[in-house]
Amino acid sequence: MKINFKKIFIKVKEVIFEPLMFWEKQKQGKNLDKQSFISYFLPLLAVIFLAVFASELIRGSRFYLTFPLMKAGREVVLFLLQYVISVFLTNELIKAFGGKKNIFIARKLVVYSLTPFLVVSLITGMFPFLYVMDVLGLYGFFIFWMGAKTLLEFPERKQTSYILVTILANFFVFSFLSIFLSKLLTAFL
Repeated sequence: MKINFKKIFIKVKEVIFEPLMFWEKQKQGKNLDKQSFISYFLPLLAVIFLAVFASELIRGSRFYLTFPLMKAGREVVLFLLQYVISVFLTNELIKAFGGKKNIFIARKLVVYSLTPFLVVSLITGMFPFLYVMDVLGLYGFFIFWMGAKTLLEFPERKQTSYILVTILANFFVFSFLSIFLSKLLTAFL
């Protein structure tokens, strides 16, 4: 499978700057990408891995590969675990709120709502002094909100509750994983 970084960049731009239009295209079947994990998410993770690794390697006082590898690996593990857990939670909560479970839609919602977190992680991976920008990743929750409203069918009174509960659950998981993996990384050093 050939990875087209130009298409990935265009899709990142659409997701971040035009989320409602992006989700409408997804609903109508335009830009239908059943392999969004492989063709979109994993290449972004690879770029983040390389950016964090190179940045940590350059900033290191000596040629020491263990810390840059562990720091870059932490980012990849964080986002992979977040993806898996969030897809599970998003899909399971659909049924709990009266909707029809759809793993394909849950995967799309999670992959594309993680886009701001991935972009911010890329920037802060290259320039660690910009960690204050991590707050911008929260825009992913808005993207999730727009996608859930567009793609999922719920009884009207339960849709907002579902979205809020799912966002809070995913935020808790992300926070827990981030703290846990940071503590694990510092424990090894």
